[in-house]
Formats: sequence, C-alpha cells, structure tokens
Amino acid sequence: MNVILEAEQRRDWMKSRRKMRKAARRARSRRQTMRFTLLTGLLVLGALGFTHLPWRLNNDPTEIVVHGNSVVTRQQILNILHGAINIPVYRLDPHDLEQKLASLKAVRHAFVRRYALPHPRLVVEILEEHPWASYSPDPSLPPTAVIAQSGRFMPVAEFPSVIRPDLIIYGQPTLKLTSHEVVQWASWVDYIGVQTGRQVTSIDMRQPFDVMVQDSDLRLKLGTPDPTLTRRLGRIVSILPTVEAMKDKVNIEYVDLALDNSVPLKIGKGLPHKSLHALAQSTGFSKIERDHAQPTQSASLPARAFVP
Repeated sequence: MNVILEAEQRRDWMKSRRKMRKAARRARSRRQTMRFTLLTGLLVLGALGFTHLPWRLNNDPTEIVVHGNSVVTRQQILNILHGAINIPVYRLDPHDLEQKLASLKAVRHAFVRRYALPHPRLVVEILEEHPWASYSPDPSLPPTAVIAQSGRFMPVAEFPSVIRPDLIIYGQPTLKLTSHEVVQWASWVDYIGVQTGRQVTSIDMRQPFDVMVQDSDLRLKLGTPDPTLTRRLGRIVSILPTVEAMKDKVNIEYVDLALDNSVPLKIGKGLPHKSLHALAQSTGFSKIERDHAQPTQSASLPARAFVP
C-alpha cells in the first residue's frame, strides 16, 4: 500500500513539473515575442522618422546662424553653404563645410556645428583675418587689397567693409608674403618708427632688391631685405641729427641704408657744388659727389659716424 502511494505521488510531482516547465516556456516565448515586436516597432518608427520628419535645411534664414563675421557678409557665407540646402543634416560633413568657408580670403578659421532638435539648423562660427597693411600696385592708385597678418591678400572689391590700415605696401601684382615675412616686416617697421619717432607710411617693394620706405617726411632706401637689414637699420639713430640739420638747406631725396660701410644721401639739385661741399664739411660728411648724368648730388657719412 505504501508502495502504491509513493508511485502516485511521484506521478503527480512529475505532472506538476511538466506544467511548470510548459508555463515557463510560454512566458519566455511571450517575452521574446514582445521584445521582437518592440524592436521592430522602434526600427519602423526610426525609419519613418528619418524619411518623413523635417531633417533638411530650407531657405529659412533662421536655419543657418552665423557668428563672428564683420568683414565677410552673411550672403557670402550663405552662397558657400548653398549646397547644404535640402540635404539631411546627418549627411552633411562639417569639416568639408569648414574648408569651403576657409576658402574665403577674409576667413582665417571656420567652425560648423549641426543640430537636429528642436529643428534642423547649422551654427557657423567665423574667425576673420587681422589686417596688417593696405596694398596698392602703384603709388598713384588707391589700395586694391588688404594684407592680413597671415600674408593673405583680401581684395577690397570683394570685402568692401575691411579695415584699410594706414601702412601701404606697393608691389607687383604677383607679390606674395608669408606669415613669417609679415612678422619680420612688422618688426622692421616698428624698429624704424622707434628710432626716428615717425610713423612709417609706406613700403615700396616693386623692386625686390631695392626696397624703399617712406617714414613720414624721411625716405629710406633699404636695398635688399636680407638678415643684415636689422644691423643696417641700427644706423638711423646715429645719422638722424645730421640729416635733420641738412633737411632745411637741401632737398634730400632719400637716405641710402643699402651699403655696409657708408650711408650716402641722395640730394636733389638746389645748391652749387662749392656750397654743398662746405655744407657737407660743416655737418660731418666725408665725401661729396655730383652725378653728371642727372641733376642730383650725393653725400656720404663715414662708417664710424653711425656705428651705435
């Protein structure tokens, strides 16, 4: 009797175990079905969102926000970004747009950010070039461009609101400057201004090996702008008193700083040779020469007179 009861209990226990396993399988199947349905729904909603929601930029002015531009106009920026219209923002390459904006000669760096919410838009940050000098191909012509500190030329016709510095560079239309050359010329200009107490107004680079500088009412011939130019410019402070003493009596065309051992003065026609010779002796010049080919004379100081 006890054996029969144990057999029936075992059968009941096995039946309950089978029912529990079936219930667990049904619950697991329902969970898997719900997960699959939920994942499929999310995928369908995502696909519908990418295809039907307004992810594209239109011609609405509020969809392209520009900051930091003062020389470059908003219309110039919109013309560059015209290819981004009617393209989903997630397909736009910010780096490619930044390179296109940097192609504008007045733009030094550009940063583009994409936003999809609350509405699609582009935010553009512009860092413009800093003007260093104005450029003109000839002293008789007004400046046609502005030279930035990076050496880039910004055409005035393309960027009419650009600041035109007082310093003017005259040069050939093919003139090119690097950022290093701009820094070097800026240091030379400051050095001349400190020694003479005047403001440098122009640099004539039309002859690359015979550069002329207009320092207010004093014209300087620098010659070749090589590494020795800084040393040659150091003579200005020594000869300036003598030059100032002669300016009221003769017409000094320029001071020649191109030579290493002397500083000639180019003097225009005005005084007889004897008077000029006496004036040179009284002011410390060692040599007077008359140029017979042209109506000008030259006087030069010895090297010892202007060694700092």
